[in-house]
This record gives sequence, structure tokens and C-alpha cells, in this order.
Amino acid sequence: MEEVKRESLTFLTIFSAIAGIMGFAMLMVGVWASISHASWKWFWLIGGLVLYVFHLIEATCFDKTSKYLSWTLTEKAFQQHISTLQRAEPQIKWAIQNWHYEEKKTKDKNGKERTERKRVNTHYAESFYDIQGFLDETLSPLQMLAMFHLLYDAQDEHESLLSPQRSPRWSKPSRSLFLLCEMPLDYRPVDQEEELRMKRLQEEFYRKNTCDTNQEKSEVNLIRCDYQSHVMVILKEGTDNSDERPWWMHFRVYVLATFFLLSLPYRCIFFRECQKITWEVLKHISHRPITLWTAPPQHRRALRRDFASQAYRAVRAELDEGGAGASTPGLASTGAFAGPTSLTVERVETEADVASGVPWYWKNRDLSQGFDEKINLSPGDCQKVQELLDQTFQHKGTRDRKDRLPSRLLVSQVIRMEHSRLWQRFERKKKDLAARVGRPPLISELPGSGAVKTALELPAFAAGPELPAFLKEITRELNEAFLFHGSSPGGALGIGENGFDISRAGSSTGSMFGAGAYLAEASSKSDEYATEDPSGLFGGKLALLLCRTLLGNVFYITESNLRRIQEALETHSFDSILGDREAAIGTYREFVVWDEAQIYPEYVVIYQRHFE
Repeated sequence: MEEVKRESLTFLTIFSAIAGIMGFAMLMVGVWASISHASWKWFWLIGGLVLYVFHLIEATCFDKTSKYLSWTLTEKAFQQHISTLQRAEPQIKWAIQNWHYEEKKTKDKNGKERTERKRVNTHYAESFYDIQGFLDETLSPLQMLAMFHLLYDAQDEHESLLSPQRSPRWSKPSRSLFLLCEMPLDYRPVDQEEELRMKRLQEEFYRKNTCDTNQEKSEVNLIRCDYQSHVMVILKEGTDNSDERPWWMHFRVYVLATFFLLSLPYRCIFFRECQKITWEVLKHISHRPITLWTAPPQHRRALRRDFASQAYRAVRAELDEGGAGASTPGLASTGAFAGPTSLTVERVETEADVASGVPWYWKNRDLSQGFDEKINLSPGDCQKVQELLDQTFQHKGTRDRKDRLPSRLLVSQVIRMEHSRLWQRFERKKKDLAARVGRPPLISELPGSGAVKTALELPAFAAGPELPAFLKEITRELNEAFLFHGSSPGGALGIGENGFDISRAGSSTGSMFGAGAYLAEASSKSDEYATEDPSGLFGGKLALLLCRTLLGNVFYITESNLRRIQEALETHSFDSILGDREAAIGTYREFVVWDEAQIYPEYVVIYQRHFE
């Protein structure tokens, strides 16, 4: 399931409505012409009828509104429908149509020769890929529908969380919510070998059946059940088996509105009254039975960052903790791959929390294209980063501070660094840590000061201001965290462009816990290392880097003891150092990383110090 949004009108919808109005007007002109016995009446009558009928057919047979209204389910029926889709066997059909043009010469009654060019279809063929085993990872609706109930119930005391405007109460039954579910089929080859085999067989099929000048090729995902691409689900408080809805929200009323050329305003109101979600039907396929699979699927939800996959992982974790067992066909109770017993389940469970691909909120999505772009955050998002700096600011200084302690750090600008090369390096390191380290002790489980202070789940943030949503997008099982690093604006942008250079570690502030990149959870600590640009665009301003940091297995220490640190590093068992001076003398914790690949400098925060 994807993020909640609104259904929207398409260009064809608007064009059809305009065509219907024009057609009706032409019909009226044609009727008037018939009464007047005008010779040109047939042009207006036939043209108007064609446009009007086109509008009727498009609106009632092909438009999304008609699909939603003709396939409406209760909450209980929707759960059964999803269960059926999960069990249903997937199909992939390839088709090819060969055709060419033929020219035919004719003569009209005046003897003038004309050439007509006509398309002629010749050979048609289709083939189905030989799927023998599949694993379904379609999101179960149970927990997600409960979430929608909670969000909708919140409208009583607060502004709607699902839409910018509250829906008028007269328009729908009390305590009901209407979800428009678009349900695409997504079939992924189980591994790279299967992917190459599919491409080879597809190309071979097209090559064998290419026997004319032109070809139309298609690949279609099918499923062996009563499948509908658009479904409307009615959620009603107190029951899961009610299809009660407003009188106007029925297909026959929509047909009547279309007949009277009111389909466009009808669709606008209908889409405004309903929420839309995308409920992807995801299946991993192979020509081998699932008992012969030797590895978990390469595109499984455990490795993906989209909303549906995040929700899927959350649901699986909830089932595991509650001991409810698996509700999705083909999945074991751990949420891992249910293949042969020789597969190492622990390894798969470790990898299950390592997502792949860029963060969902990035502008650039395709890593294969290669990109390096700096994105300025909106004033609203900058304000959220300001709140983060305020929440992590502590009014205490250390010997590293060269100037007097400011009362606040005021954000001027926040820049997101979207860099494909640095992100791919970071992603490879994350997968390497997952495979090598497993699940290390979490920061919150170590002695001392508890979880990282930028973690949104901390009680201090529960009733506080709204903080950036990207703080949630981390792999906690690998001790990934957002941490600050102080610099100058020019230096911060340089790090964002090229990554950290560990060879220069300690060159400006020393190395209390050994050589490495020093990061902090408190903005006030990293501010001690920040410097101003003397001139230029950011003259008089300072910078903090807000970095995704993979801490992995952490060596915990409360004092500067380089011998102990060196002995620990020589075991090759640790990936970072946590120097907890907060627990020792009440100042700050610092995190030290010595592998540049473990840090992705995602945000550059340009700011000024404020003194009261």
C-alpha cells in the first residue's frame, strides 16, 4: 500500500466531457435544422451523435469512476479479496501482431485515379511464461485498514489527517470512509538467473514470430482469479461488513449524471469525497518450484524503500512479536523466505531490514542515470530542521569550543545532497555490514545515555514539535542514525560533493578517541567545530552536516584511552566508537567512524549563531 492521496481527473476525462457538451449542442442544431428542412442537418445530427455517444461510452465503460463504482466492497469482502489475490497463480503473457500496409489504386466516377493505403494484419502469436513457483508479498489489509480507522476517527477533534479539507457530513453516512484502491500487478523474477532466462525466452519468442514489415509487441501481467484493477472499499465504524454509502454514490446515479452531461462535476465531487491508495499485488516468480529455490527473492520487500514495503515489514514484525504466525502464503512466521531448510534463515532475517534504492522523498530516483544535484528545502521543511537543532541543543560547552556559547542556532538554508555515486557506496556498505555484522547491540541497549538523540521515537519528541520525517528512514538494526558534523559552508558543500576524507581526521580539533570522522547527536556539540566562511555567498555563516551514519557494532568507552581503543580495533569486530563523556562528566557523546563509506552527508544546514 502506498501513501494516501487523491484520485485525479485525466486529460481523456476532460476531453470526453467537452466532447459530450459539443455533441449535445450539435444535436440541438441538427434538430433545429431538421425542423427548418435545411440540407446540412445530417452533418450536425451525425457529428453530434458521434461525440455524445463517445462521451457516454468513455464515462460509463472506460473511466476509473465507473470501475470503482461497479466494484465496491465492504471491509470484510476486501480482506477476502486480498486473500484470494495472494493465493492466485500469476501469469505473464507475451503477444506479437505482425502487419504491413497495402496500397490499392481505384478510380472515381470521373475517372480520376486514387491510391488508398490500408493496414493489413498478418501473423499473430502469443505465449505464456512457464511459471512453476511463486512467492506472494502483497500487503495484508488487516493492520492497514485499522490504521485508516484511527486516522479517520481523529477528524472529530483535529483537522483531517487524510485531506486538506474535511468532507461535508451531509454527503456520506456517519463514520464512514471511502477508499479508492488501484491494484496493479507487479511480478518480479526471483533472481538474476531467472531474469536473464525470461528476457532470453521473450526475445526468442518475438524473433521466431517476426515475419512482416511491422510488429506490435506487448507483455501483460495476468492472474488466475476474478481480478479488478480498481476497487472501492467502504469502511464503517463498528462493523466490517457494511456497504452503506450516500445515495448518489452508485453506478446508476453516475450513469444518469453522464446522460445529462454532469459526469465531470460528479467525478470531481466523487474524488474529493474519497481517499486513494495504491495496493500493489507483488509476486516473485520462477520457472522452478519454490522448493528448489536456493535464495530469497532479489526484489523482496525487505530490500525496498517504498511505502508498501515499509508497511509490510512493520506488519511482519508485529506478527513475529505477537506470535500470530504467517498470514501471507509462502512466508514463514519470521517473515523470511520459506524455501528449503538448507537456507540460513538468520542471514535472511538480517538482510530483511536493509532496504535498497534511494530514499522515497528524493527528487532523483534512478541510480542508473547518475546524478549529483543539490536540492533546497522548502521553508516549511527548514523550520522542521530548525526544530531538530533546537531539540538537540544543550546549553553547555567543552574545551573544544573556541568562542562563547550561543543561545541558539538559527537556520538560514538547508540543502539536500542527492549524489548517486556516494549513495551507492553507502548502500553497498550497508549491505556488507548486514551480511558481516548481523544484528549488533543497539545504541539504546548500551550502558550510559540511551538511544541517539535524533531518534524520533524518544519520549522527549512524543509531544514536541513536528520534526523531519526523514529521521524515521533509517536501518535501526545496523545502528544507522542521523548525526551532526560541524564545518564551514564551503567545507560542508565540498564534503557533500566528495564525501568525507578520513586521512584529514583530527587535523583541526585533535583526536580524543582516535583517528576518524567525529560526529555528534547534539547540534551544540558539532557547533563547537563549525567555522564561518570569511566572505562570498555564505559570508559570516556556519554549517552543520546532517549525515546518515552506519555505526554498526559500536565500541563503547567513557574516557580517552587510545591504547584500549587500538586493541579493540585490532580485533576487527567494531565499526565505530562511542565516546560517552555525557555519562562520565555530563557533557556530550561523540561518535567516531573511520570508513568514509559508512557516512552519507545528506543535508547541509547553513546557519548563524544567536546570542542573547
